[in-house]
Amino acid sequence: MNDDSIRKVAGEIDAFEMEHYNEEKKGTWQLIDEYLNEINDQIYELKDKKVDLKHNISEITWNLLAGVANARTEIEYLEHLGVQNGLIRSKHLHNFLQASRHRDSQDTDIYYAPDIDYVNVTIPWYLENNLLEKLYLKYHKTRIHKVFDLVNQYIFDAHDDSKGFYVWWGEIQEIWEEIDDEETISNHYHDHDTYWEYDVDPKECKNIKDFFRQRMKAKALEKEKENKQELEKLKTREHKLRRYSTLQEYGKNIKGSIYWIIDASKKYAKDKFGMLYVGESGNFSKRFSAYQIKEDRLNELEKRLKRAFPRLSDAAIRKFITESVRIKVITTNRLADPSYRLEREKKIIKKFQPLLNLK
Repeated sequence: MNDDSIRKVAGEIDAFEMEHYNEEKKGTWQLIDEYLNEINDQIYELKDKKVDLKHNISEITWNLLAGVANARTEIEYLEHLGVQNGLIRSKHLHNFLQASRHRDSQDTDIYYAPDIDYVNVTIPWYLENNLLEKLYLKYHKTRIHKVFDLVNQYIFDAHDDSKGFYVWWGEIQEIWEEIDDEETISNHYHDHDTYWEYDVDPKECKNIKDFFRQRMKAKALEKEKENKQELEKLKTREHKLRRYSTLQEYGKNIKGSIYWIIDASKKYAKDKFGMLYVGESGNFSKRFSAYQIKEDRLNELEKRLKRAFPRLSDAAIRKFITESVRIKVITTNRLADPSYRLEREKKIIKKFQPLLNLK
């Protein structure tokens, strides 16, 4: 029996799609888009006052109504095409499902006439009853399944409106480009099966047990591969985390500082070193903000000078700080210890007696 009924069904479905859904022929949606663009242009002409409303209001109204009517007609036609496209599949699918149901000898609800002839046929294990159909439905997916899931997600599931339909269509186009020829995305003519889950094709297995055994083995290997990938991710994450420190560790690793400020001109600090002030800090980067020059007020060092020399003007103090004051900072790990740092500060103050520490 050379009549390939399945191929005829595929031919009818593909012929309908190639007639109404192809890149060469301008389809219904393109016509709708043209009408909508015409309406949009006329609205913008009205908005920008490029037409004389007094003399052209009737013509403008008629053109807008005509564009809306044309777009509505094409939209209805597009809806009918979609329904018909589904019905072409449904009418054949119904027959195939009925035939598949009658092939299942284990279905007790199927009636067989008592006087019919029976035949003995040697067939591969996967063609017994309708086993192959069941395997296809459960373990086989093609690119059309991907497109269906993607479009279904866009239409029915919650999604980010800002993504826009063209982004979704771009993803569909990527799937389409995987097809090796220029047939429809449904791909009905292709005979090769490269879409079996875990790449296990029942037609290449010895029996049903071998099919599931190979699936379990492939699934275990895939799981092992996933676990290795997860382990690598964890190792990478742990490696990155090693670059971080706890708050306690970070606090311990901050170096302490002792600093002294001198009067380089020895204008006010008359001793040999011109020592003005000695201080200590567990975080000098933060402490230094107290000594930065401020435009609108005196900083901490300037205030100390003001207390020591009340008759000095703010301008004179600012000039002295800018021209004559120098700072020296000693920062070490050992100075992170507050007790040790305070002890060192006291020794330096006792030895040099800085001017502003004594005031």
